Amino acid sequence: MSTTARNVVLTGIDDSKAAHEVVKAAAREATHSLGELHIVHCLSLPLDAGQSTTQALEHGRELLEKVAKEVVGPERVVLHLAAGAPWMEIVQLAASLHADLVVVGTHDYSPLKKLMLGSVAEQVVKKASCPVLVVRPADYHGKSVPEIEPPCADCLTTQRNTHGAQLWCERHSTRHAHGRLHFQFPEGFGAGMMNFKP
Repeated sequence: MSTTARNVVLTGIDDSKAAHEVVKAAAREATHSLGELHIVHCLSLPLDAGQSTTQALEHGRELLEKVAKEVVGPERVVLHLAAGAPWMEIVQLAASLHADLVVVGTHDYSPLKKLMLGSVAEQVVKKASCPVLVVRPADYHGKSVPEIEPPCADCLTTQRNTHGAQLWCERHSTRHAHGRLHFQFPEGFGAGMMNFKP
Protein backbone atom coordinates (compact mmCIF):
# COMPACT_ATOMS: atom_id res chain seq x y z
CA MET A 1 0.00 0.00 0.00
CA SER A 2 1.57 3.30 -1.10
CA THR A 3 0.89 6.61 0.53
CA THR A 4 1.22 9.96 -1.15
CA ALA A 5 3.46 12.48 0.60
CA ARG A 6 1.50 15.35 2.08
CA ASN A 7 3.17 18.73 1.49
CA VAL A 8 2.00 21.29 4.03
CA VAL A 9 2.63 25.02 3.73
CA LEU A 10 1.63 27.15 6.71
CA THR A 11 1.41 30.92 6.70
CA GLY A 12 0.66 33.31 9.52
CA ILE A 13 -1.10 36.58 8.74
CA ASP A 14 -1.94 39.76 10.56
CA ASP A 15 -4.31 42.60 9.70
CA SER A 16 -1.85 44.52 7.50
CA LYS A 17 -1.59 45.22 3.77
CA ALA A 18 1.46 42.93 3.65
CA ALA A 19 -0.75 39.93 4.55
CA HIS A 20 -1.98 39.67 0.96
CA GLU A 21 1.60 39.39 -0.39
CA VAL A 22 2.44 36.77 2.23
CA VAL A 23 -0.59 34.63 1.35
CA LYS A 24 0.14 34.92 -2.39
CA ALA A 25 3.71 33.72 -1.80
CA ALA A 26 2.50 30.86 0.42
CA ALA A 27 -0.12 29.85 -2.18
CA ARG A 28 2.58 29.75 -4.89
CA GLU A 29 4.72 27.49 -2.72
CA ALA A 30 1.79 25.18 -1.95
CA THR A 31 0.82 25.04 -5.63
CA HIS A 32 4.38 24.23 -6.79
CA SER A 33 4.66 21.40 -4.29
CA LEU A 34 1.13 20.11 -4.99
CA GLY A 35 0.45 20.71 -1.32
CA GLU A 36 -2.13 22.13 0.97
CA LEU A 37 -2.14 25.65 2.36
CA HIS A 38 -2.92 26.41 6.00
CA ILE A 39 -3.50 30.04 6.99
CA VAL A 40 -3.46 31.09 10.64
CA HIS A 41 -4.38 34.39 12.25
CA CYS A 42 -3.50 34.90 15.90
CA LEU A 43 -5.52 37.01 18.29
CA SER A 44 -3.09 38.73 20.63
CA LEU A 45 -3.88 38.48 24.31
CA PRO A 46 -4.92 40.49 26.20
CA LEU A 47 -7.47 41.87 23.73
CA ASP A 48 -7.50 45.55 22.81
CA ALA A 49 -9.37 47.79 25.24
CA GLY A 50 -13.08 47.92 24.50
CA GLN A 51 -12.98 44.80 22.30
CA SER A 52 -15.01 41.79 23.39
CA THR A 53 -13.94 38.21 22.77
CA THR A 54 -16.86 37.80 20.35
CA GLN A 55 -15.79 40.87 18.37
CA ALA A 56 -12.17 39.69 18.21
CA LEU A 57 -13.21 36.22 17.03
CA GLU A 58 -15.56 37.65 14.41
CA HIS A 59 -12.89 40.04 13.12
CA GLY A 60 -10.37 37.18 12.91
CA ARG A 61 -12.83 34.97 11.02
CA GLU A 62 -13.66 37.76 8.58
CA LEU A 63 -9.97 38.45 7.94
CA LEU A 64 -9.22 34.77 7.27
CA GLU A 65 -12.22 34.38 4.95
CA LYS A 66 -11.37 37.55 3.04
CA VAL A 67 -7.77 36.45 2.49
CA ALA A 68 -8.81 32.87 1.59
CA LYS A 69 -11.05 34.19 -1.23
CA GLU A 70 -7.94 35.60 -2.92
CA VAL A 71 -6.03 32.29 -2.84
CA VAL A 72 -5.42 30.77 -6.25
CA GLY A 73 -3.69 27.45 -6.83
CA PRO A 74 -3.75 25.00 -3.94
CA GLU A 75 -6.55 22.43 -4.03
CA ARG A 76 -6.96 22.50 -0.25
CA VAL A 77 -6.96 25.60 1.96
CA VAL A 78 -7.49 25.31 5.73
CA LEU A 79 -8.10 28.32 7.99
CA HIS A 80 -7.01 28.46 11.63
CA LEU A 81 -7.81 31.02 14.31
CA ALA A 82 -5.57 30.98 17.37
CA ALA A 83 -5.08 33.11 20.47
CA GLY A 84 -1.74 33.88 22.07
CA ALA A 85 1.74 35.06 21.11
CA PRO A 86 1.75 34.92 17.28
CA TRP A 87 5.24 33.40 16.92
CA MET A 88 4.44 30.68 19.43
CA GLU A 89 1.08 29.83 17.85
CA ILE A 90 2.66 29.66 14.37
CA VAL A 91 5.53 27.44 15.52
CA GLN A 92 3.15 25.21 17.51
CA LEU A 93 0.76 24.82 14.58
CA ALA A 94 3.68 24.07 12.25
CA ALA A 95 4.75 21.28 14.64
CA SER A 96 1.19 19.95 14.99
CA LEU A 97 0.73 19.84 11.21
CA HIS A 98 4.28 18.60 10.58
CA ALA A 99 4.58 21.52 8.12
CA ASP A 100 7.13 21.39 5.33
CA LEU A 101 7.39 25.18 5.07
CA VAL A 102 6.27 28.21 7.08
CA VAL A 103 5.76 31.53 5.27
CA VAL A 104 5.71 34.75 7.29
CA GLY A 105 5.83 38.45 6.51
CA THR A 106 8.05 41.04 8.09
CA HIS A 107 7.54 44.60 9.27
CA ASP A 108 10.57 46.84 8.97
CA TYR A 109 10.45 48.04 12.55
CA SER A 110 13.03 50.42 13.93
CA PRO A 111 15.44 48.73 16.38
CA LEU A 112 13.62 50.37 19.34
CA LYS A 113 10.17 49.25 18.19
CA LYS A 114 11.50 45.76 17.46
CA LEU A 115 12.94 45.63 20.99
CA MET A 116 9.57 46.67 22.45
CA LEU A 117 7.30 44.56 20.25
CA GLY A 118 9.60 41.74 19.23
CA SER A 119 9.62 40.34 15.72
CA VAL A 120 7.28 37.48 14.88
CA ALA A 121 9.29 36.58 11.77
CA GLU A 122 12.56 36.55 13.70
CA GLN A 123 11.17 34.27 16.41
CA VAL A 124 9.60 31.90 13.87
CA VAL A 125 12.88 31.68 11.93
CA LYS A 126 14.77 30.90 15.15
CA LYS A 127 12.34 28.39 16.62
CA ALA A 128 10.53 26.59 13.79
CA SER A 129 11.62 23.02 13.04
CA CYS A 130 11.20 23.42 9.28
CA PRO A 131 12.31 25.91 6.61
CA VAL A 132 10.86 29.42 6.94
CA LEU A 133 10.32 31.81 4.03
CA VAL A 134 10.20 35.48 5.03
CA VAL A 135 8.24 37.62 2.55
CA ARG A 136 8.59 41.34 2.03
CA PRO A 137 7.52 43.48 -0.92
CA ALA A 138 10.33 44.07 -3.44
CA ASP A 139 11.61 47.65 -3.18
CA TYR A 140 15.08 48.23 -4.62
CA HIS A 141 14.75 52.01 -4.74
CA GLY A 142 12.87 53.03 -1.61
CA LYS A 143 15.04 51.27 0.97
CA SER A 144 18.48 52.68 1.66
CA VAL A 145 21.20 50.24 2.63
CA PRO A 146 24.51 52.13 2.40
CA GLU A 147 26.57 48.98 1.71
CA ILE A 148 24.42 47.99 -1.29
CA GLU A 149 24.56 49.95 -4.54
CA PRO A 150 21.23 50.60 -6.29
CA PRO A 151 20.70 48.61 -9.51
CA CYS A 152 21.86 50.10 -12.79
CA ALA A 153 18.79 51.30 -14.73
CA ASP A 154 20.40 50.31 -18.06
CA CYS A 155 21.15 46.79 -16.77
CA LEU A 156 17.53 46.40 -15.65
CA THR A 157 16.31 47.54 -19.07
CA THR A 158 18.66 45.06 -20.77
CA GLN A 159 17.43 42.21 -18.55
CA ARG A 160 13.80 43.11 -19.24
CA ASN A 161 14.30 43.51 -23.01
CA THR A 162 16.19 40.21 -23.36
CA HIS A 163 13.99 38.31 -20.87
CA GLY A 164 17.07 37.63 -18.75
CA ALA A 165 19.24 36.22 -21.56
CA GLN A 166 21.61 39.17 -21.15
CA LEU A 167 22.22 40.47 -17.62
CA TRP A 168 24.34 43.58 -18.07
CA CYS A 169 24.11 46.75 -20.13
CA GLU A 170 26.83 47.62 -22.66
CA ARG A 171 28.77 49.63 -20.06
CA HIS A 172 28.79 46.77 -17.53
CA SER A 173 29.07 43.80 -19.89
CA THR A 174 32.88 44.03 -20.04
CA ARG A 175 33.71 45.48 -16.65
CA HIS A 176 30.99 44.96 -14.08
CA ALA A 177 31.23 46.47 -10.62
CA HIS A 178 30.35 43.07 -9.16
CA GLY A 179 32.88 41.08 -11.16
CA ARG A 180 32.57 38.01 -8.98
CA LEU A 181 29.15 37.23 -10.45
CA HIS A 182 28.77 34.75 -13.30
CA PHE A 183 32.50 34.11 -13.60
CA GLN A 184 33.23 37.72 -14.48
CA PHE A 185 36.38 38.88 -12.74
CA PRO A 186 37.68 42.44 -12.40
CA GLU A 187 40.80 43.36 -14.33
CA GLY A 188 43.91 42.22 -12.49
CA PHE A 189 42.03 39.72 -10.32
CA GLY A 190 44.57 37.28 -8.87
CA ALA A 191 47.53 39.09 -10.49
CA GLY A 192 49.31 39.33 -7.14
CA MET A 193 49.19 35.56 -6.75
CA MET A 194 50.71 35.02 -10.19
CA ASN A 195 53.89 36.81 -9.15
CA PHE A 196 54.13 35.24 -5.71
CA LYS A 197 57.39 33.41 -5.05
CA PRO A 198 57.89 31.34 -1.91
